[in-house]
Amino acid sequence: MSDQKEVPVMDADTARAARPAWAGAISAEVLKLSTLLSNRILLLVAVVMIAGSGGLLSLGMISRLTDPRFAGQEITATPMQFVDSVLWAQIVVAIVAVLAITNEYTSGQVRLSLLSLPTRIPWLGAKALVLGAAGFLVGVSGSAIALGLSAAMLTGTNVHYAVSFGEAASLSVRSGLYLAVIAIFAVGATASIRQVVAALIAVLALLIVLPPVLSSIPGVRDVVDYLPTLAGRRLISDFETTAQLTPWAGFGVLALWAAAALALSAVLLKTRDA
Repeated sequence: MSDQKEVPVMDADTARAARPAWAGAISAEVLKLSTLLSNRILLLVAVVMIAGSGGLLSLGMISRLTDPRFAGQEITATPMQFVDSVLWAQIVVAIVAVLAITNEYTSGQVRLSLLSLPTRIPWLGAKALVLGAAGFLVGVSGSAIALGLSAAMLTGTNVHYAVSFGEAASLSVRSGLYLAVIAIFAVGATASIRQVVAALIAVLALLIVLPPVLSSIPGVRDVVDYLPTLAGRRLISDFETTAQLTPWAGFGVLALWAAAALALSAVLLKTRDA
């Protein structure tokens, strides 16, 4: 009699079933995001917006050196100026995040997604992780290119500008973090709303429209500093605000907005029909 024990052979179906739900959900969301041409184009546009704005700003500063209107003036630049267009690129990143959720509902694909993930939360979490990672890559790559262009174009000119590798790397990472959390916020808000037009209006209004409108209303200005965009942009801008949030405190406020939106959408996802 042999003492050897038989080793069970796992077939393909069993292997797929044994794969963790989160791993499968994340790989599925990566596939959905990367295979749709419009997503790739929009994310590339966001990178070009950031990088291109940095190059154009550099050209503008160089042109001031020969402009009679600036004669006798000292032309200076700071690294933060060259990543300011991240605040416009956030519109594109937010739109990609909104469409990633609403397209599933309009096409009915969400039913298949939730059928394969009965607990539902991995579907929402994977969306947030993948779109957050996409936003991070857009911010890092776009800002790195913009800062690289500014250094290459302004070095050797009479524009007073200095940026170290460490400062450029820090600003690039912070730009990526900002766009990552903006994407996660858009995912959470959209998963609660579900309807594409309403979600786009709500997300873009909160990020872009409401801050300047509310800032003009006396008695409300202090609260405006705690809106997602104005609080979060402290991480990549040095403008003065009434609340005087530090960069990381402002980013923390933005992260709280994203966490709250994601938590609400998770509760609604568990309690209502797909």
